[in-house]
Amino acid sequence: MARLLFAAALLAALAGAGRADELVIRGNYYRDRNTRVIQPEAELSKDFATGTTVGAHYLLDTITSASVAAGVKSDQPFTELRNEFGVRLGQRFGRGQLTARYSYSSESDYWAHTVSLSGTLDLYKKNTQLGLAVAYGHDNVAQRMAATTYTTLGTLDTLHFIGSLSQVLHKTLLFNLSYDLAVSGFGTQNNGFQANPYRTVILGGSPSREKVPFQRVKQSLAAGFNWVIPLGSTLVPYIGFRPSYRFYWDDWTVLSSTPELRIFVPVGPAEFRVTGRYYTQRAASFWSDLGDGKPFYPGNTGKACQHCLSTSTRGQTYFTADPKLGEMDDMFLELRLMFRLHGLRRLSAWLSEGLLEMSYGHLFNDKYAHTAFGDAEVAGLTLTLPL
Repeated sequence: MARLLFAAALLAALAGAGRADELVIRGNYYRDRNTRVIQPEAELSKDFATGTTVGAHYLLDTITSASVAAGVKSDQPFTELRNEFGVRLGQRFGRGQLTARYSYSSESDYWAHTVSLSGTLDLYKKNTQLGLAVAYGHDNVAQRMAATTYTTLGTLDTLHFIGSLSQVLHKTLLFNLSYDLAVSGFGTQNNGFQANPYRTVILGGSPSREKVPFQRVKQSLAAGFNWVIPLGSTLVPYIGFRPSYRFYWDDWTVLSSTPELRIFVPVGPAEFRVTGRYYTQRAASFWSDLGDGKPFYPGNTGKACQHCLSTSTRGQTYFTADPKLGEMDDMFLELRLMFRLHGLRRLSAWLSEGLLEMSYGHLFNDKYAHTAFGDAEVAGLTLTLPL
């Protein structure tokens, strides 16, 4: 979870914040067969006449799980809390923008620091925008032994780079391209611990704590279009499309493809958004099963990571039961409604300038991921208010 949030924070750093001078209150909900996540979040941002932007956010993950597949030793429900706080400082320099961020999150057995620096440059009357972001993360990993005690297992250092290009092709068509490079870990337990401390694997007939390489080099290339078709109607002024595609690969030989389509339809003060996404993935080189997708290692030594870039990593064997490292497919469908609160003007001029967003999505898992997690329900509620 923390590594996913690290990537999300870097993408946010590259994309920048939303509108100036606003308060955003979010509530996100996720549930699959074994796990439930409730995530309230608040974010503040403020722009100044000097071109300076400041912001801060706080979120709380309330994670209730009873999943052996997720890492616990038995199907006994437990609740984990994760607190995250972050700050942001940006400055405009002519056609350029620089933004620095810092965030800290803590759980009872995981502590993460992330710093990032991003910049954008507008060219050709703002028809072209170039972006670059770099981030460094330092996480401490432990295994909880009891309610108030834990054992430190290692740390994880991560370097992350994203380069982007946005190009106006027509007054109704925008093209986006990005390249993502991340190096997680540098070859030892003291800088590359990436295993789940609670997940066990049947190795030679006996359960053993999973072991994965201490370095992972991840790359992805993504492209998309934002296309608006004017309709000339007061009620439905336009319809928008956002087709995109992402190709991912790493030195664990995980390879994935993700095509996605979003459709935007405004109707009066409301806007509907429909999202459809398909994801398919090839398994890691050290994944082992008997052809049914369920992890199985017949020997006592696991399998080698044949294409790992680190020489020390290639010289060892590994074993995992993580469904996200096996062959998998999933499909995600979501409907979002965004509603401008202009109708509340008589009640409150401040509230009438706000936006209310509601979303619901369903994730259809396949293969071993479905066996381990089942499908998932995803929902969100966001209120954006001006300051």
